[in-house]
Amino acid sequence: MTGRLLGWVMVLVWLSWAEALEGWLAARPALSAWVPDLGLLVFLAIGARLGRKLMARKGETVGSVGLIVAAVFAEGAVSSLSTAAVAVGWLVAWNWLLFWRRGFDVEELVVRPLVAGSAALLLIGWRHLVHSADLQAELVSTQAAAHMFDAGAWHGALTTAVLAPFLMPLALRLPGVGLYWRDR
Repeated sequence: MTGRLLGWVMVLVWLSWAEALEGWLAARPALSAWVPDLGLLVFLAIGARLGRKLMARKGETVGSVGLIVAAVFAEGAVSSLSTAAVAVGWLVAWNWLLFWRRGFDVEELVVRPLVAGSAALLLIGWRHLVHSADLQAELVSTQAAAHMFDAGAWHGALTTAVLAPFLMPLALRLPGVGLYWRDR
């Protein structure tokens, strides 16, 4: 139990660093449209590795819920979105990963870019929608839906997909992450 709790803390630390690095890169005008969702890549790598036994185990304090909570905390620390909006985005990303896991081995080299790119597009679209929902009238307009997937969203999702085969395996080798799913 202590090892898994330490693993959860390390996952939280690495997700926080990934989100902070993503924000730092996005602050650079030349890179802002092409910044990959680094936190999502760490999240997907760990989520793909979590075994179904671990997720279904009774009394498990970490696992899928712990991963989602860590992602919400990490993004919530650097995001201007509300905690509820951040949580919904990560729940959508988790369910998207589960959808892919039903039919494919999401740790395969060919599948990683598809999962990561489509999940990044979903998250970016959700974040754009929440940002544009400041005015109630914009929610029903077609403009809000059109801006969800502007060129910046496609660029970020494409960069995330291209980097997924390289960064997702590296995310699994980060110090302390292996404690998260190790049976004791």
